[in-house]
Amino acid sequence: MPPRLRAGSPDVPDPPAHAVGAGVRVLLRSDGEWHRLDPVTAPRATPARAGEVVVQVAVLVAVLAAVFAPGQQLPLMFVTATPLVWAALRLPWSMVAVELAGFAAVVSGATVAGLGPVGTSGLGAPARAATVAAFVVSVAVVVLVLARGVRRRAELVARATADSILFRRAFTESPLGLLLLRGEGDHLVVEEINASAVTILGTPHADAIGTPLDDLIARDGPDEAGLRAVVSGRLEAWHGWASVPGRPGSRLEVTVAALDGGGGPRTYSAQLLDVTGEHEARRRLLTAERLHEATIDTTASVTVVIDADGVVVRANPVAAELAGVAEGELVGRPVWESGLGALSRAEVEALFVWPNRSDVPVVTERTTSTGPGRVATIVWHTRVVRDDIGTPSHAVLTGTDVTAARSSAQLTTRLLGASISTALVGVSADGLITFVNAGAEHMLGWSADDVRGRAFAELFDADELRSRADGFAGLLRTIEEGGETPARDWTWRTRDREAVVVSMTVSRTGDDGGDLLCVARDVTEQRATQGRLRDALEKERAAIERLRSLDRAKDEFVSTVSHELRTPVTSIVGYTEMLRDGSVVDAAPAQHPLLDKIARNGARLVAICDDLLLLSGFDSDAATGVPTRVDLRSCVTNAVDTTPAGDVRVHVVLDPEPVEVVGDRAQLDRVVANLLGNAVKFTSRAAGAAPDGEVRVTLQRDAGHAVLEVADTGIGIAPDDLSAVFDRFYRSEEAQLRAVPGTGLGLSIVAAVVEAHDGRLTLDSEPGRGATFSVRVPLVDTRVDADVRRG
Repeated sequence: MPPRLRAGSPDVPDPPAHAVGAGVRVLLRSDGEWHRLDPVTAPRATPARAGEVVVQVAVLVAVLAAVFAPGQQLPLMFVTATPLVWAALRLPWSMVAVELAGFAAVVSGATVAGLGPVGTSGLGAPARAATVAAFVVSVAVVVLVLARGVRRRAELVARATADSILFRRAFTESPLGLLLLRGEGDHLVVEEINASAVTILGTPHADAIGTPLDDLIARDGPDEAGLRAVVSGRLEAWHGWASVPGRPGSRLEVTVAALDGGGGPRTYSAQLLDVTGEHEARRRLLTAERLHEATIDTTASVTVVIDADGVVVRANPVAAELAGVAEGELVGRPVWESGLGALSRAEVEALFVWPNRSDVPVVTERTTSTGPGRVATIVWHTRVVRDDIGTPSHAVLTGTDVTAARSSAQLTTRLLGASISTALVGVSADGLITFVNAGAEHMLGWSADDVRGRAFAELFDADELRSRADGFAGLLRTIEEGGETPARDWTWRTRDREAVVVSMTVSRTGDDGGDLLCVARDVTEQRATQGRLRDALEKERAAIERLRSLDRAKDEFVSTVSHELRTPVTSIVGYTEMLRDGSVVDAAPAQHPLLDKIARNGARLVAICDDLLLLSGFDSDAATGVPTRVDLRSCVTNAVDTTPAGDVRVHVVLDPEPVEVVGDRAQLDRVVANLLGNAVKFTSRAAGAAPDGEVRVTLQRDAGHAVLEVADTGIGIAPDDLSAVFDRFYRSEEAQLRAVPGTGLGLSIVAAVVEAHDGRLTLDSEPGRGATFSVRVPLVDTRVDADVRRG
């Protein structure tokens, strides 16, 4: 709720002079202006007009004259109180007092004179005086009490009216959304709403009246029981959070309290505070903090934040790795004791006492020992962070490890200067040699100082250069769009004018197209032995044929190795199972997880060996067993029962009629199981798919074929991977990035089995929209030979 403001506080303007005075109330409006309320005074009896006063006095005189007339003995003294009551109700206090005094004098005098009911009653003088005195006092008491009660009631009514006006004005002018509610069963219905609430809810005033509160706001969280407790009277107030249905992202702070019903139906008040901006700002701040944390934690640079005392308040994992400690151990240490070698104590003091006023990062280079025998060169960028008044409060140190870059640069320099068989020649834009390496010196017989500054064209055979490239300018024109000429043989002339055949390329070294780099390799001996090269090509052809033989031998070797591996792995799995169930000896509790891992990985090796053996069998045309009649519906049912679906929904639609094909039952079971398992794996949340993943398996008959379709809503397959997903050991880049487990053999087995059964396998997929695998296998021919056994 907004803070309560009072006149005289530094944030509130003083009320105007004309609004200050006794009995004057003022109200500070939401726009900062003071609003004067009319002064409220206690109301009097309705002022009597002059004619009414004359008539009242005349009536009083006439009544007194009639009651105290000579000879009048009727007991009518009570009638004289009637005009006095009239005076008490209508006349001012002063006139009432005068009339009471006159009344007392007339009644007392007339009684002493022997007039009136008491004067003629025959009582003694003391008794008459006491009777008259008692009568006068009684009338005075009645009149005065009545007048006082009437005026008190009028004052209370006026005060209640003034308070109601003030409440109404405060209700209407309040910047806080206010609603008056009434209870109807379990609901609260709006009776009145102020302008601020209309603005917050976005509902016109007329539409809001009579509308249940639940239709105007949507409460957040399990707070409905608390609000119902207020309606039922178990709680006096409820506080919670809500949103406006028509305003996405809105956030309201809501308080509902019961008001005193005075014995009748209870009323309630609701206060609405729109904190959407604050909530959004807090959300953005939290997002920014998380992004900041994620950026620091994932950056490849060393990042450290220190306070004004030089103490580390934040360090990323790279900094901890550089210092050789855990990430949490760096926090709280002075940076000069952290082992990073970034700043000394004196440098930290200078950084904050004399900060860089231009806010340009300070760049320093330090060599730090990061471990046994390893020294790293770190370039540090240090920048001071200031608070809202410009005082340096923190500093951010970002370090880049340039050890590898420096080593690479030194290596490049040494390679250029090393004596190698490749000649490197730098050429300026005007065709002059700028540098040569030791390989060029050795090839040409010139020293670097002798050849530097000469024309690059002088290295070539003049006739060849003129006929093939029209000089240096023509050589430049041969540079392709990629910035490099194709490798081509040229003739260079050494210092002794001997011919050297080189395979040369010329490339540009910069985007400006100026300097060139020539890379040449001496191929004189190679070109002189072309005959031997042709022999080598023949040998290469023979080698290729041998490689093909080796490839076939590799397949046989893989099959043999898989078969040989399967036996010991099966033995390992079996003995592990015996250790797990205590057949040999009871395993210790700490050993059970290890045995479970051995069994799980052994079973995985057995499955891989089976897959390799199966694929090898297809390569040797011995993959299929004795053909049987197989109802594919049972294959689908077995696959669904044995494949764990996890968080993926699996829907199965089967043809009501048998869907029989001729083939190997075990291989067909594997086709369905592999397709279903592959769909579930790439549709699960672990693969990064949507949380409402779904796999649909459909089996039906179509034009003499059994059609099995497995469709999922998973991550899908990229177009570049569609042609390769059925290759052995192939795993898409997306599967590797998402760390989806697998060997890359499942789909290749499916393709091989379908092909062995004269079927056809198709795939339709888009990234992010799932994949659909379709298998078509011929149905059983009714004229199939009788020796085909039914599976």
